Amino acid sequence: MAPLIHPENPTFRHNSERQVYEAIVPHLGDEDAVFTNLELTDAQSGDIEIDMVVLIKDRGCIVIETKGGNIAFDGGNWIQSDPSGSREIYPGLQAKKNMYAVRDYIRKRWSQGNLKTEWVVAFPNSNVADNRSTELPKVRIIDRESLPNAYSQLRNILAGQNNNPLPQLDSWVEVAAKHLIPLASTEADPEVVLGNNYEYIRELTHQRKIILDQLSDNQRVYVHGPAGSGKTWLAFEKAHRWTLEGKKVGIIAFNRGLLTYMQNKTSELAESERPAWIGTFHDFATKIGSTAGSPKFYREPVDRYGPALLEAVNKLKDEDKFDAWIVDEAQDFRPNWWEVLMLALRNVETGGMYLFGDDQQTVFGPNSGPQGFFTHFKLFENIRNSQQIAKATESFVKQPAVARGPHSFEVEFIESAYEEAIEKADDVIEKLTDKEYWRPGEIALLTTMHQHPVQRELTDSDRTLYWKSLWTGEDVFYCTVGGFKGLERPVVVLAIDGFHEDTVENEFLYTGITRARDRLVIVGPKEILDRIKSKVA
Repeated sequence: MAPLIHPENPTFRHNSERQVYEAIVPHLGDEDAVFTNLELTDAQSGDIEIDMVVLIKDRGCIVIETKGGNIAFDGGNWIQSDPSGSREIYPGLQAKKNMYAVRDYIRKRWSQGNLKTEWVVAFPNSNVADNRSTELPKVRIIDRESLPNAYSQLRNILAGQNNNPLPQLDSWVEVAAKHLIPLASTEADPEVVLGNNYEYIRELTHQRKIILDQLSDNQRVYVHGPAGSGKTWLAFEKAHRWTLEGKKVGIIAFNRGLLTYMQNKTSELAESERPAWIGTFHDFATKIGSTAGSPKFYREPVDRYGPALLEAVNKLKDEDKFDAWIVDEAQDFRPNWWEVLMLALRNVETGGMYLFGDDQQTVFGPNSGPQGFFTHFKLFENIRNSQQIAKATESFVKQPAVARGPHSFEVEFIESAYEEAIEKADDVIEKLTDKEYWRPGEIALLTTMHQHPVQRELTDSDRTLYWKSLWTGEDVFYCTVGGFKGLERPVVVLAIDGFHEDTVENEFLYTGITRARDRLVIVGPKEILDRIKSKVA
């Protein structure tokens, strides 16, 4: 049997709380209990939020206060630093206050007197030296180094407390738990979870800058990485750096939706810092007086539009050419397109080219990379998708990424035949917005085959306005998986409504699943859902 855990599948306000929870729970016995996110009102202290309470049958009750980020002691005060800044904190006082509140709450509700209760503070992201702090001695700190032994530390602290004996009642854990259950917050505030996850992911993403520093001496680089590894952010950052060096830079991709992200980022920069041009390869073909043609011909072994493209690019004047290219979603580019881009460089031999791609997202068919020498750099980590969502992709890829994203909401599965998937997905949207109070602008409904009627209506009316609506954040965004490649939303409802004849099912599902950052609902046939469930479980 397992210990009592309440709520059964907790959602944490911060990933640091999840780290402490996962370090302790595996060691608990079947007569122990753990509670997360307790909320109570105390006569002296007012409203109190408690990260975790652990009931250990042969030891007692211990209250845990967790602080993430970097924690330091300056000789007089505790300082917490994270992406939002630095501040003084009082974790020892807070933990003691919470301990007394829990002890008094239980004492008033049973006949066993004061429960043997203690407190501890967890800093799972920092190591703390023996600081001689009277408010928070080292023995009461679970830091990053001691986290694997957290359970033993809890037992030792309780063993050293002799003020109150253990209750004589053999079933004291069960009785105490019944009183604590009403205090446990079973539903996490979506806004709090999304905000915390965004800051966590943002910090991981900005740490990627060091990769560009390491590659700065290389003019031609192909960065390969899984979904969620920060490739698009790196692509824009490299374009910005080259522009600041005085280079004429073009940013190019296959997917128009992805480029709306680049255009939005560009609008935030001063005029002098903006890349010279942003567009799809089809836009570039038109710009040079040619065409890239229709995607329905892209699986042909020889590109029927190739000769016309080469003829057009060879006529370009030097002032119309570029010093460097940034190519995102490079796996979508046809082999002869690389030659066209090379010829559009002012210096074909030394002009810059940074490519970013994922070989597991070839939803428009397999393509080969450019000719010539490129430094190849491999990213292994998924820093965008939640742990649960990253796990859901494992049955669809040969090499799963290392998941570093935050823990978030559990993946939800709804069985449906292909022909009913869109209708059932609409029902999910209604539930999310009307009953769970998610903002429509946080949600995307993606389809694997047919366009949703709303998408069809909007794109037929004004395709530019349709893509702008993605960034206004006011409404649910409707798109196909292929069209949404390279993009994300906090919540995705994935409607598996069939597959085109020439698509690779696994790659479409992998791409669709990884568009969700925090919450994912999958609507589709039982056999596909079962494959995903086997990994999530």
